[in-house]
Amino acid sequence: MSDAPLVNLTINGRLIRARAGQTVMEAATAEGIHIPSLCHHPELKPEGSCRLCLVDIEKQRTLQPACTFPVAEGLVIQTENPKITAARRFALQMIFSERSHYCMYCPRSGTAESTDCELQRLGYKYGLANWEYTPHYGKDWPVDATRKYFIMDHSRCILCRRCVRACNQIAANHTLGVGMRGARTMIVADDDVPFGQSSCVSCGTCLQVCPTGALFDRHSAYCGHDKDVVQTQAACLGCSVGCGIQAVTRDNQLLRVEGDWEAGNRGLLCSIGRFEVVEPKPPRITQPLIRREWQLVEATWDEALAHVAARLREAERVAGLASPRLPNESLAAFACFFQEVLGSNDVALLYGENPPDDLGRTATLRDVADSDCVIVIGGDPCSNQKVIGALIKRAFDNGARLIVVNDRPTELDAYACVRLELEDISHAVESPFERLRHTYHLRVSGVAQLKQAVAAAQRPVVLYGSGLSTTVYAGLRVLPDKARFLPLIEGTNTAGAARLGLRAQPVHGDALYILLGDDMVNGHVLPQRQFTVVQAAYRSALTEAADVVLPARIWAEQKGHVVNMEGRTLEVRPLLDAPNSIQSDWETILRLGGLMGSALSFDAISEMSLAV
Repeated sequence: MSDAPLVNLTINGRLIRARAGQTVMEAATAEGIHIPSLCHHPELKPEGSCRLCLVDIEKQRTLQPACTFPVAEGLVIQTENPKITAARRFALQMIFSERSHYCMYCPRSGTAESTDCELQRLGYKYGLANWEYTPHYGKDWPVDATRKYFIMDHSRCILCRRCVRACNQIAANHTLGVGMRGARTMIVADDDVPFGQSSCVSCGTCLQVCPTGALFDRHSAYCGHDKDVVQTQAACLGCSVGCGIQAVTRDNQLLRVEGDWEAGNRGLLCSIGRFEVVEPKPPRITQPLIRREWQLVEATWDEALAHVAARLREAERVAGLASPRLPNESLAAFACFFQEVLGSNDVALLYGENPPDDLGRTATLRDVADSDCVIVIGGDPCSNQKVIGALIKRAFDNGARLIVVNDRPTELDAYACVRLELEDISHAVESPFERLRHTYHLRVSGVAQLKQAVAAAQRPVVLYGSGLSTTVYAGLRVLPDKARFLPLIEGTNTAGAARLGLRAQPVHGDALYILLGDDMVNGHVLPQRQFTVVQAAYRSALTEAADVVLPARIWAEQKGHVVNMEGRTLEVRPLLDAPNSIQSDWETILRLGGLMGSALSFDAISEMSLAV
């Protein structure tokens, strides 16, 4: 649209210019002119069903919906006059009459200044002091609370269908629809099953676009209006996608997470990034713990660090494992501590796979959604990078061909026009770390099929996992230049760790230092060591088996940088104040280094992490 010719039009006596192809709503919004609406959302295709955005256009017989009417040369438009006001009041009265809308119990309800409900706000604006058409209070509208994270109250629904369109157009999940007819019309899931039993993936996109309190979040309901909270732009640390988020906090509590419409993910989040981050966690570790007489007991920082320093000096060899969820600054300090203080390079990631990043030009998230041919070779984005999986499905909805290459079934198989098999050509090994490293091969004939598909496409994107054979990576490197590549990295900051030289590999030593942060590594079993120290935010099986436990900050208290799968460096902002007794990871490591006779410099570590 940026190449479309400009047209001249007049809105409320003001001469403006807009691009051909824009709607009156888009042109007015770009110039800061507000037109009321309920069914319209800038990230959704316009539908024009609520009739609140009606405007008066010269030479048009009737009022026209601004959200669907295209701009044209010479249009003269009025967005407010008595005729428009009367039409909007009538539309509002009809909407209020359809359901009970008992505002007193709605978590989004408030005064004219505080309400978060778009319907109530317009009711205040247009002076609706009473019902002209009494709602039918005799009908009981159901409340569906079968979903884990949010609730649907049909008595507050205005049938704007924003949720349905968001499920289809943004999440590409196609769970929501409209059931029944007339006054009985309701939003339904799949074949009218309870939402909790449907194909809903709890991405929460419908929740974020709902204009009323029909959909509301369990965790943050009644915790305050938008005017009472702080919204901070940040990056999600749930996986390597690094989605843009708006963190909503109040009184040093994380209430909820919303998608950032301006970021590369365009508001789309998965259940991990939107909901699981605010779910209850295991008990928080706020004081250092030392094992004494077979039990972990609280100790002071000085006691704990002195004990750790003494035991590390006694050890013949110290090994280190770090979580890939940590920012560059923590990982750089950890690596420097081992290499400069301990004189050891036995330091690695606890887990995480980083495929090679030299196959070709890197794709963006938008490239994936806009692609006309998507190739997924290795990896499982619908499980490990859920937003990427949704973007692939969105591309499929828009006509893209999908080719899946894997050694096992994936959710994307149902969408693929071509399905090729990877062969596991790994050799048997003894090390449990190396046993997890498989090598997968695609025969030359299969690589040739991929090359033909890329050649026939205009905007091809190749998403690839780790562990492919050298000949497969070589085949991908020689695909036509128009191909864009996106590595399916496992682990939030595995790419940043790789730039620091850290990767998941076996480590050896009679002492083990685990920098865990807030990672919940359930299922990870580590070999027994003579001495183990764990730096963690929450109690877990690892902390219960440790000799010393040092407190750590959670993701919302961290400050630093991570590198996402696109290769972009994202800033990690502290959203909450950490407890006074918990210092940052790098401060703990620098203090420990000082006790062991080495003055590590945070300035040098910070410069190193920024260069990553």
